[in-house]
Amino acid sequence: MVGQDMPPQGGYPEIRYKFRGTPRGPSGLAIFAVSGAMILGGFFMVGQTNYGRKMDKNLNREARQGILSVLMAEEDLRYVYARRNGQVTPNVYKTPGLWFPPTK
Repeated sequence: MVGQDMPPQGGYPEIRYKFRGTPRGPSGLAIFAVSGAMILGGFFMVGQTNYGRKMDKNLNREARQGILSVLMAEEDLRYVYARRNGQVTPNVYKTPGLWFPPTK
């Protein structure tokens, strides 16, 4: 007959599976708070960038509007000279209110 292995007298020692040291790293709440602060800071920076771009576009638009009348007058003069010299072709597609393809 073969003998069966048995535990030692008094049993095996207890297995330690719980952590009994000092906690390592920040708590979950601290990580959550720092992550939220970083996200809010990023949103703030994006908002500031968008605001600055909008101001730049408005400044550019105002500068263009300031010289718009001069540009329009120059284009009108160019068109008048081109029309006098016969360089302006009539628009063959233009009909009163409708558009028809050209006939062959």
